[in-house]
Amino acid sequence: MLYLRISQDRTGEHLGVERQEKECRALAERLGLHIERVFIDNDVSATSGKARPEFEDMLRSRPEAIVAWHQDRLLRLTSDLEKVIDLEVPIYMVTAGDLDLSSPAGRAVARTVAAWSQYEGEQKSLRQQAAFLQKAERGRWHFSRRPYGYERRDGRVMIVEPEAAIVREGYARYVAGESYYAIAEDWNARGVPTHNTNATEGASTQWSMTRVRAMLRNEHYAGIVTYRGEVIEAEPEWPPLIERRTWDDYTSIRDGRTKPSSWSRSTKHLLSGLLVCAVCGSRLLARPEYRKGADGQRRTAMTYQCVDGWHVSIQARDVEPIVEAIVLARLQDKRILKALRATPDTEPLVAEIADLRRRRESIIDFIADGSIARREARQQLDALGARIDALSNRLQALRRESPLTDLALSRALPKRWRSLGLLERRRVIDELGLRVTVKRGRPGRRPLGADGQPTFDLTRLSVAWLDAEDAGASAR
Repeated sequence: MLYLRISQDRTGEHLGVERQEKECRALAERLGLHIERVFIDNDVSATSGKARPEFEDMLRSRPEAIVAWHQDRLLRLTSDLEKVIDLEVPIYMVTAGDLDLSSPAGRAVARTVAAWSQYEGEQKSLRQQAAFLQKAERGRWHFSRRPYGYERRDGRVMIVEPEAAIVREGYARYVAGESYYAIAEDWNARGVPTHNTNATEGASTQWSMTRVRAMLRNEHYAGIVTYRGEVIEAEPEWPPLIERRTWDDYTSIRDGRTKPSSWSRSTKHLLSGLLVCAVCGSRLLARPEYRKGADGQRRTAMTYQCVDGWHVSIQARDVEPIVEAIVLARLQDKRILKALRATPDTEPLVAEIADLRRRRESIIDFIADGSIARREARQQLDALGARIDALSNRLQALRRESPLTDLALSRALPKRWRSLGLLERRRVIDELGLRVTVKRGRPGRRPLGADGQPTFDLTRLSVAWLDAEDAGASAR
């Protein structure tokens, strides 16, 4: 049996294993051995801890002899060596001679070599990790396989615009409510090419739900620097494909409801989680309501219902146009427009955060000098940390680009509102501080309007602006 392995195949052309196989076959011919099968683990490290499928298959096949290019190609972990010893077969190597596992001395030598190979691999891994962390702290993006939408040119990560357009489309469609599966199916139908560096020449690859999901979960597209899953506060050296706001929208929808009493951003309905029950104060959620019409046919109407106590229910077609009209009227208020169009002054916040951090460092120095009790210092550090976190969150909110600002700057307000996606319209309602409370409806049929159609009882709604002086104003 021949066993071949290369730990990194950056080109996907299998050149490393081809060179090994040529020299191994020449050795087998000189020894008069007949090769029954070749086992190849390409682009698989022997020290990463990941399974080597071909290596395990070779062990299960119980070969009469094994030919490898070098011992570290066959094994670099002492645990793998013990598996090979159990086979009780001769090992022949191109560059390191034979491996005699039939005698205690030969097994001792093999174990020593394997132990040093494992040590070398672990040391190399530590050096690589340190180097990768240093690169991340400098804002660099380390990757061995080219990510979709980017390529390296002259040592720099540059955008591949046709692929970048597909990436942006994927985020926009997911935020708008489409699933990974639907996006993948559409791209396959349109013939959008995938990016697979390991595909053989002429082979067609397909988009799948898994491939789309893995691509959109890459935070580097938003210019976020990470190392082993942890965010590194550093300026990226590559141009982002999407805005940070788009990434926040994507992660909010992907992760769904993030904390108790927060309204969900994963909903497909405008006011789900934004309306409040006048009886118990819980939030109303969107639910379908099934009714039979006069013709006996089953019909579905979307409603917002109090699911905690089932106190109130209101049809979406009644309340949504009213809330949208209230929002548009609010945005046409000159006082509101002036406040929204003003550029927030973040310098006082930045200065206060810097001062708090200096105070925190001073307390740490006092602890080291022994001039302050640890218990007292811990209390002060906890208080400072909480204050720094609160101010940092506020600063991030001020710096975050908001659709509310876009609306305030728009000259054609209703048209701009209609062009916003569902998530952005929900964000506008939330950032305006709008609170709509729904009361119970009156029993019986609705009165008819001048057009002969049932009318909605506006007194069921109470509108408040949480950050305004005119809070508590009733809907008109």
